[in-house]
Amino acid sequence: MTFTNLFGQEKKIGLALSGGGALGYAHIGFLQAMYEYKVNVDVISGTSMGSIIGVLYSAGYKPMEIYDLVDKENMTKLFNVVKLNKSFGKGFFNHEKLKKVLEKSIPHNSFDKLNNKFYCCVTDFNNATYRLIGSGDHLKEYVCASASIPIVYEAYEVEGEQYVDGGVMQNLPVEPLIMENCSIIIGVDVISTTKRLEITGLSKILERTLTLTIMQSTKQWADKCDFVIKPDLQDYTILDFDKAHELFDIGYEAGIIFFKNYKGSF
Repeated sequence: MTFTNLFGQEKKIGLALSGGGALGYAHIGFLQAMYEYKVNVDVISGTSMGSIIGVLYSAGYKPMEIYDLVDKENMTKLFNVVKLNKSFGKGFFNHEKLKKVLEKSIPHNSFDKLNNKFYCCVTDFNNATYRLIGSGDHLKEYVCASASIPIVYEAYEVEGEQYVDGGVMQNLPVEPLIMENCSIIIGVDVISTTKRLEITGLSKILERTLTLTIMQSTKQWADKCDFVIKPDLQDYTILDFDKAHELFDIGYEAGIIFFKNYKGSF
């Protein structure tokens, strides 16, 4: 499906994928729906898990190939996604396992060699700002940095600077899509902010704190999208890596509904 305006000119489509830990597996389902409706995006941006899914898609992987990769690499278990640090001084976990998955999956390390224009968002810890990286030869390092939630993960050093999860400051990276003059901007926001009746135990407190922090950096940018898709993930948390298949299905359903309703409205 190609979107055109009233003058028959093709529209440039941008897609922003939010961060959200395990909830980001819903992005794969949304991409599968997009693939089935033959919608091709020109620019993709992502934060955290959105960055991981986005870079694989931009590297030429079809959605179901990304889905299969999640299974093959056993990324449906938290401790198969991360590696425990020997010392907790920098963070509980590091991204050695993620880096190895990216190294196996993408044969180069350059933003400029990807099939799609791709940006990932990182928070510059040293300079108290965020950066949107879309060029250069440190692709995998920046993607790992984009998913490095402070305290949970150690900060990731790239080119002499310390970076952490982009969701700390910009969880739905719409800016690159505006900068690239995209005519249609679609945002997929997987963060759920529903009421929790019981928040006890360290993992639940941590999950809720991270969710509320990320939520604050999402709202203002969602308003700049032409369309925002929010899959119904209220019964899941950012730590539900073992529910990847359910999350995929929910993202897929949200995508099918969206493209069915709006395929002729652009």
